[in-house]
Amino acid sequence: MNYHSYQHVCRLHTEDTDGILNGTVYVTTKIDGSNACIFRKDDGSVGVGSRNRELTPIMDNQGCASYVLSEPKFKMFLDKHPDCMLFGEWLIKVHIKNYQHDAWRKVYVFDVMQQVGDTFRYVPYEEYVPWLEEFGIEYIPLVAKLENPTEEDLLKVMDKAYFLQDEPGSQEGLVLKNYQYYNKYGRQTWAKIVREEFKQTKHEKQPKCEHELEQAIVDNFCTDAFIEKEYSKLAVDGWNSKLIPRLLGTVWHEFIVEESWNFIKKYKNPVVDFRVLNQLIIARVKEVKKELF
Repeated sequence: MNYHSYQHVCRLHTEDTDGILNGTVYVTTKIDGSNACIFRKDDGSVGVGSRNRELTPIMDNQGCASYVLSEPKFKMFLDKHPDCMLFGEWLIKVHIKNYQHDAWRKVYVFDVMQQVGDTFRYVPYEEYVPWLEEFGIEYIPLVAKLENPTEEDLLKVMDKAYFLQDEPGSQEGLVLKNYQYYNKYGRQTWAKIVREEFKQTKHEKQPKCEHELEQAIVDNFCTDAFIEKEYSKLAVDGWNSKLIPRLLGTVWHEFIVEESWNFIKKYKNPVVDFRVLNQLIIARVKEVKKELF
């Protein structure tokens, strides 16, 4: 099997996730680490990847490949399930740092993908959990299984979703899966609720006139949590002022990649001055991370 990058998990209440709450929804804790995938290569060895590339112990992602390749349980699993790929979170210190002391530097599986002929399927939770438990592979457990939940139902279980933490209050959020759901573009995708983003955008601001459009986009989509996440990725090995240009560029790049479609649909194909938008994003970063400037 070849390396596959993991799909983007989209915000709830966007076009990509419209209708995902209709049916059986599996709710799990969204933990704050780095994406990892584990698969069986054609020669029978174990392959490891991050979200964007294949890893090796030499070209690693903070020890992820070295950890996976040193744990026989992953090869044992793949020898029994050679048509499967594991997706999980490599728990390293990114933004949230109050996970239990013995939780760090492990992979916690959140999805199993299985190749069936020329296609792939996500294996349902109840099916893959026994497969993982047979080999002692850690996974992110279910918080709730809900039928046709409302947003209020999801918020009620938010405080129960603090896997690997001692108490609620600082968890990243929720991941929502409906195994029967395909969006209107024909893609099977999952939804997320990021706790801090939800708190910030619960009362979204609307532009009062055309000239306030770019500010409204920043207010509604460039949240504190979004900026803190990108900062934490850069600062994981230490911070110095030379990284400031990289931080500004990274936030701008990730904002355009992740949020353009959302604000284009929200504001119905608006005319956006991207020069102004870039300036406002920079100002927003300086506001949120003022101690750096």
